[in-house]
Amino acid sequence: MKLISTVVIVDGASTSAYLAPAFRSYGVQCVHVLSSETLPERLRAQINHSDFIRSLVYQGDIRVLAENLKDLQIDVVLPGGGSGIELAAELAEALDVPYKNPVHLAKARRHKFEQIEVLSRSGLLTPRQYQSEQADEIVEWTQAHLTLPVVVKPTRGAGVSGVKVCHTLSQVREAAENILNSKSYYDEDQNEILVQSCTQGQEYIVDIVSFDGHHKVVSVWEVDRDRRESPRLEKMMVVDHTQHRFSALIDYAKKVLDAVGLKFGPSHMEVMLTVDGPVIVELNSRLHGSLDPLLTTAVTGENHVSATVNAFVNNAHFIDSIGKAPGFSGYCGHVLLVSPVSGRQLQNFPWDRIESLPSFVSVKRWVKPDGQLQVTTGLQTAIGMVGLFHENFEQLNRDWKTIRAIENEYFMVPQASAEPA
Repeated sequence: MKLISTVVIVDGASTSAYLAPAFRSYGVQCVHVLSSETLPERLRAQINHSDFIRSLVYQGDIRVLAENLKDLQIDVVLPGGGSGIELAAELAEALDVPYKNPVHLAKARRHKFEQIEVLSRSGLLTPRQYQSEQADEIVEWTQAHLTLPVVVKPTRGAGVSGVKVCHTLSQVREAAENILNSKSYYDEDQNEILVQSCTQGQEYIVDIVSFDGHHKVVSVWEVDRDRRESPRLEKMMVVDHTQHRFSALIDYAKKVLDAVGLKFGPSHMEVMLTVDGPVIVELNSRLHGSLDPLLTTAVTGENHVSATVNAFVNNAHFIDSIGKAPGFSGYCGHVLLVSPVSGRQLQNFPWDRIESLPSFVSVKRWVKPDGQLQVTTGLQTAIGMVGLFHENFEQLNRDWKTIRAIENEYFMVPQASAEPA
């Protein structure tokens, strides 16, 4: 077993902001690389540069970036967010680090169309799909080859931003044009549109950490979404993935990782369990975003961050642990707080009622007091996210239903008009 010295993290926002402090607790140095100066401020603000011995900004030349790191003993380059996946692979190759994923498959680990093409060629069940830079071509291909509804999405999106479930061809056209006229979740220009068949089944999220092609399942989440327009998250609950009924799902997820060459690092995969078997929605070759690590730690004793760190600081222990079934001390979940309206101010929201629920653990408040609400279509337009944990699954079930009732009561009451001047 080789002891690691230095880890590079590319775009270390969201859940990956936990990585550097965790590595540092073992005496491992961390370097931060920003993939672009145009990365949105809401993400850049989450990066704590005091956690890193060096912070660099990629200026478009991988050789220059590698040269600025050659004095350090870099062992692994990890993407923090989707925006860092391809750059992390290119930098790892340029530095020739000992733990790296094949650079020729880096695009398949980020680009939604290329990803599905690679998986299809590997013999895995996948959605039917087509990619174009023209809205007209997307509409024409959909009409000729798919049955409505279909899913239209950007090829490099995240957080369901720009993803639409379309029930008519006019909706397909509108969704395609909206993608071309917008920026990605990471503020990148979007010039590619992807249309896919709409897979029917129960969705699961599979969070895995890999080391040298050995894949450890950290958590499996049963997911509920509102699929009327965007596939907006409603809630996700951890399940006991050691049960036999999840074997096919997990086997499929591991084959996906093998096909795209994800040998080292964390992954977050969305899979539909259909009557024909598991079918990929998409793979995100990074940590599970907007995650409260405390929740899964309370359930099984580890989380996506801790498992990632363990894989590199003690890979022998990590690989040995893959064959040992985790013990479950309870169940956890995340519930998205949603707004059905736009233009209303968030005043007197009943946070105290949510925080008094028996399974309440944490809440992320994404709309400021008196901030303007938007109809929730994804994480960026949500009121917040509630983390739940309880030893009893039925209590967890009751509490998320109570959260929905609290929301409904809040929005049923008309907002008071401002007092005249």
